[in-house]
Amino acid sequence: MMNRISSFHSYQNVQNDLRRQENKIHHNQAQLASGKQLQKPADDPLAIHYLQKVGQQTEQLKQFTDSIVLSRNRLEHQEVMLRDTEQFADKAKRLTMEAINGSLSPQDREAKAREIEELARNFIALANTQDESGNYTFAGTKPKTQPFFVDNSGRISYAGDDYQRKMRISSSMEIATSDPGSKLFMEIDNPLGDYKPDYQLQNASELLLEKALNRDANDNSQYKITFVEMGDNHFGYQLEKNGSVVKVDDYDPQKGVEHNGFSLRVKGQITAGDAIELSPRKTFSVFDSFRDAMAWMDKDVSDASANAQLHQVTEEFHTAFLHLTKARTDVGTRLNSLDVQEQQHEDFKISLARSKSSFEDLDYSKAVIEFEENSRALQASQLAFGKTKDLTLFNYL
Repeated sequence: MMNRISSFHSYQNVQNDLRRQENKIHHNQAQLASGKQLQKPADDPLAIHYLQKVGQQTEQLKQFTDSIVLSRNRLEHQEVMLRDTEQFADKAKRLTMEAINGSLSPQDREAKAREIEELARNFIALANTQDESGNYTFAGTKPKTQPFFVDNSGRISYAGDDYQRKMRISSSMEIATSDPGSKLFMEIDNPLGDYKPDYQLQNASELLLEKALNRDANDNSQYKITFVEMGDNHFGYQLEKNGSVVKVDDYDPQKGVEHNGFSLRVKGQITAGDAIELSPRKTFSVFDSFRDAMAWMDKDVSDASANAQLHQVTEEFHTAFLHLTKARTDVGTRLNSLDVQEQQHEDFKISLARSKSSFEDLDYSKAVIEFEENSRALQASQLAFGKTKDLTLFNYL
């Protein structure tokens, strides 16, 4: 049985093949022009989906990198401010120590008091510093609020809060980009323990409080210790609690004073009649230390009580210096963390770029070979089309 072959059917088949070959050539040309293997989602839907996820991760990495840059700027600015306040605290300590020198004239001591006053003004200016965006560095999470104010009596009040501003620098990590001024400048551990001393010393006395502690956290009483001479360079003491005598005993420098969880040790030379009043205070403000230094420098150089208070202020400035040094070290640690996280992001970015390249970038040698093969196939289809369109029965009659 003979089948009839339609000339139109043959013509259509060759024409379709010609179109397919032309589309392949156009696809090869588009690949070679763009350098991209995938030209449309239909080329490889699974690869396109993966590339979209890679793009999202890359964009997220860019956001994290921007956060790291912003965090580094804030922390570097804070580190500079802390370094300066640290230097001011150290200079104030040295000036206070020099003011205790008994050979100073009243004019010399007054000059040092003026230096302390100038340091205090510079210190409060640093505490109220702003960054390039106008945000207050030490205001906690209230960056638009000036943190420190001075009242008419010279006392400092804090208007910020006690929290840290934080920035997310990776999907699983946040870093603090600020520290509240209250924690840095106003809540420094008392170097003398749990109490603030108020000295009432005899002339030429060299008595100083070494440490006063209380194991009872709920005891907010005020204490007073008065020393009396017992003869043979031995001293006794009278301990008062809220104005009532609670203990009278011989003073043993090795044991100090102890009473129901309260303990006290002194150092230096005791003079009969020396007394120290103790008010509860676990932390202190460096701003108060500046104010106290200026106040006690106004006293006479021979005033033993004033000199003892200046010794205490010296300890406070030294403790503030160590406190600010630790805070600056913490900032440096955070900066190191930023560097580590930034390097991890860069490594991950390179890994993503390699993965993206394996799916997206064109293998030129393979593409050129494919282009040549498709070009030859197109030429063959064109020849076949030329033969087919001229194929009629009249060619054989």
